Amino acid sequence: MRCLLPFLITIIALFSNNLLFAGGISGRVTGPGGTPLSYATIFVQQTGSGTTTNEEGYYEIRLEPGNYTIIYQFLGYRSEAREASIGQQFQRLDVSLQEQAIQLDEVLVSGGSEDPAYSVMRRAIAKASYHRQQIEHYDAEVYVKGSGRLKDSPFFLRKTMKKEGIDSTVAFTAESVSRISYQRPNTFKETVVSIYAQGDDNDTSPMSYINGSFYEPKIAEAISPLSPQAFGYYKFKYEGFFMDRGYGVNKIRVIPRSRGENVFEGVIYIVEDWWSIYSLKLKTYKLGIGIEVYQMYAPIEDKAWLPVSHKFLVNGKILGFDFEYNYLATVSNYKIELNPDLPADFTVIDEKLNKELAAELKNKPEDKNADIREKLSSGQELTRKDLRRIMREYEKEERQEQEEPEVVMNTSFIVDSLARKRDSLYWSEIRPVPLTLQEVRGYQRADSLAVVEAKEAQADSLDSVGRKKKHAGFSPLDIIGGGSYKVGKNQTLAHGSLWDRIFFNPVEGFNLHTDLSYAIKKDNRVAFTLTPRYAFARQKLTGKGRFDYSFGRKDQRGGISLEGGRYVFQYNPQEPISNLFNTYLNLVEERNYIRLYEKDYIRLGHQQQLQENLKGGLSVEWARRYTLENITSQVWFNKDDRVYGSNVPVNEEVEYPLPKEETAVVLSFNAEVRPWQKYRVYNGKREPIEYTSPTLRLAFRQGLKAIGGSETDYSYLELGIKHKFRPGARGILDFKVEGGMFLSDNYIGFADYRHFMGNRISFVTADPVESFRLLRYYDHSTKDKFAAAYMHYQFRKLLFTQIPEVWLLGIKENVFVNYLATPTSDNYTEVGYSIDNIFRFLRLEAAVSFQDGKYRDWGILLGVASNLGGGSFTIR
Repeated sequence: MRCLLPFLITIIALFSNNLLFAGGISGRVTGPGGTPLSYATIFVQQTGSGTTTNEEGYYEIRLEPGNYTIIYQFLGYRSEAREASIGQQFQRLDVSLQEQAIQLDEVLVSGGSEDPAYSVMRRAIAKASYHRQQIEHYDAEVYVKGSGRLKDSPFFLRKTMKKEGIDSTVAFTAESVSRISYQRPNTFKETVVSIYAQGDDNDTSPMSYINGSFYEPKIAEAISPLSPQAFGYYKFKYEGFFMDRGYGVNKIRVIPRSRGENVFEGVIYIVEDWWSIYSLKLKTYKLGIGIEVYQMYAPIEDKAWLPVSHKFLVNGKILGFDFEYNYLATVSNYKIELNPDLPADFTVIDEKLNKELAAELKNKPEDKNADIREKLSSGQELTRKDLRRIMREYEKEERQEQEEPEVVMNTSFIVDSLARKRDSLYWSEIRPVPLTLQEVRGYQRADSLAVVEAKEAQADSLDSVGRKKKHAGFSPLDIIGGGSYKVGKNQTLAHGSLWDRIFFNPVEGFNLHTDLSYAIKKDNRVAFTLTPRYAFARQKLTGKGRFDYSFGRKDQRGGISLEGGRYVFQYNPQEPISNLFNTYLNLVEERNYIRLYEKDYIRLGHQQQLQENLKGGLSVEWARRYTLENITSQVWFNKDDRVYGSNVPVNEEVEYPLPKEETAVVLSFNAEVRPWQKYRVYNGKREPIEYTSPTLRLAFRQGLKAIGGSETDYSYLELGIKHKFRPGARGILDFKVEGGMFLSDNYIGFADYRHFMGNRISFVTADPVESFRLLRYYDHSTKDKFAAAYMHYQFRKLLFTQIPEVWLLGIKENVFVNYLATPTSDNYTEVGYSIDNIFRFLRLEAAVSFQDGKYRDWGILLGVASNLGGGSFTIR
């Protein structure tokens, strides 16, 4: 009996729908010779519902009693329509589809030099904006089933994974049923009714495609074949024509002009006269990871063609780990409402094919005061150019009428409170795609593992509670490793680690610092931070303290800070050299590039987010600054031909010697604005969209003489602009331009000079768009005026990335140019090339510098990948 139990559970899971929920059809869809057609689309014409077969070709649809027309579709096969009369019992309806006979119009192909695919695509592209605006509102249900697994792993980890019992065949499984709602122009609402998930999808969810549209210029950051710029990115090839249920369908091959990331390749089917999508099978890449998209459309209520089934395949390799994710989605129970402003009865004319008719339409007088309905209904024929112009005008008027035109997408995502509590009987009732035997066994195994993991988690939790009671929340190791402790409601006491805060420089020798903090986190946050610092060679304890108070709602958040003490700082407040790298350079290579000074100071500051795209800050600082000298020559590896460089910066504008002591009072103001920022709203929260607006920056500093003994007396103004955007799918352009000048310069301390992010080491950690690669740190710091420009272009494909095996590894190629003009820089210029995203986290650069057009220096540098932290893979 025990041996029969798993078999009985499998049978019940597969057929419980038929036993418990009568009414509907089920069966198998096959091709010639009885071959099962996996993921074939089944569409019920009367209900606007769709489903698919499973991997073995089986399907199942529950229906109320009545008469229905069932449409069976599969890419490359002739659609089949069957009539079904549904009563109280399930009916079995097996269907065999035949391969689609494609007709190639010889007259069109041989009639001219242009492939007829271009005429089809011109009209489809012209009507894309119409299709975007055609649906005023729709409701539907979406069922998504996903699975993922690790196909291969590095050889040195396979034995360990096997020993740990890691089974790569069941890494991720998920099912969900959601109700979705769309309201033109950009509002989506998704309510998850039920969800089952084991494992992590690693941001491979296909919802960006399900909620998106190929009628948009871009979908999931890739250029759509129906984009207005499509002809710049794709070639098209006409592969034939066929009839399906009275609709003419054109088969078009989509060929990227440059194969690679953020463009599609494959096949798209376009409905004749409607110029809408019939189905598509396209593939794109992101960071070398392949994403295959299959979509099947159907005429909903014979009003609009909308997708009824989706299939997604995600596969790739990262650091030797080969993985794949599969998703299947069906859309059913469509309820649509058309936009009353857009009539459907007009014909799109291609000017290149119908030149005489296009000329007649061009000469036809147009009532410019007519609304869009009158313009579209004024005649049954429109050129594609006229249609695109009319739709642009319409969309512009729509944006002007919106309350928040800067919001391009408004999405809400809600999970029902019972969504994760559904049992197997519920899933058997609601699941539109039958499970295969393998999937049933996989779910049983996943459920068993979930029970085991829950027990282990409970045991770990009890053990953790025991440990907490034993150690009372503190361990002696916390003194070295750092820790954070709750000391009351919304109150936290924390201290930083010590082991990673020990550094070295010739001014202090070894030095140790850490942070001690106390915070009260409520709507308004209060924090106190104390940072003691001990210099062993100086045998001196210094430190600084800071008080922070933040307030206001997030889009208008403000903050007040008070900071002061005696501390050691780099002359360049941007800190071009990290303490860690400087420690290595000092002790191992006997090189010294860091330049430090000490100051007693107190600073009061205020930062305010005035709007979501505008923020400003104001601060005033009193400081007594001290010039420091090297007091130790300690090294671990002595170099006979080297000594530490002096701590006094080398600069052509400085009058030496630097004063041993000076007093400064400086008033500072800064502001940043992103004037054309666009947003997406997610669950009521506005989030800025990358690349939609440049950042404009203004900064002003005033040295206030005679206040508190201050000697500084200057005025400084700086302006800047920074932007990052994609000029199409060919790459990403990142640039920054800034300039500034001292309006008065009666007395300027070296700490007040305008400094720049130079570099003299081989490992680069600074922002690649805001730093120089070979510039000496302080040589061209200025107390006069400057202009600087940084340009970084990441190519989708350039040299090595023309090779598919290279860009499939996610590798990028960059070119950068940096420029600096100061009274002493002699038009300093850098030009460089880099191979980026090596092993997904490194970049290798080669740079050459010039002054007044003459060669100056060169270098090979290693850095962190330029998209690390902001370019992780996702298809959302």
